[in-house]
Amino acid sequence: MLVLASAGCGGGGEEAGSGKDTVPAARVCGGLSARSAQALEQISETKAFTYRSHGTAPTLKGLLHDPERGGGGELTECVIEPDVADPDESPSKMTVLFEEVESLPAPQPAEVALARLPVGLRAYGDSGSAELWFACEVPGVGKPLVHAQLVYGPRPREKSPKEANVRVLQDLARRYAVALGCPDAGGVPAY
Repeated sequence: MLVLASAGCGGGGEEAGSGKDTVPAARVCGGLSARSAQALEQISETKAFTYRSHGTAPTLKGLLHDPERGGGGELTECVIEPDVADPDESPSKMTVLFEEVESLPAPQPAEVALARLPVGLRAYGDSGSAELWFACEVPGVGKPLVHAQLVYGPRPREKSPKEANVRVLQDLARRYAVALGCPDAGGVPAY
């Protein structure tokens, strides 16, 4: 079973002179597809990262499968830190969050400039975040809703990160939905 959030920081090749253990984009938060790794590199404008995780997919899965739960679920997260020389020139911390929510929020108005993709129940991306919702059918419990979010501080750049933000979150959300045992990965297609 894939676990999005695993204990400890990312490991792997050490960049000469940095003193930090870094990993390529494809290895953060339990792994990214090649296309999603490229999207993360576009967002952060670097190819080396550290990450740390809190909570696990099995923890949230246990809560989703517990018919006695009172709604809502434990938050799980993965914090990605791009290894950049100047944190003012690139996001210094990107946080990916997963939690169970009571209901799907009202859609954003069409005039709000967001990347909107047909992923899960709804997916949006802007210049510093992405949000995605999917349902996970659980026998004997129902269809709990899971909210996924990628958050970091926006900053000016040449290429808009809106779609790339959603694509990174899409890949992680799909892996998470599979780990939770959601049929059809919660309607989140592979990227």
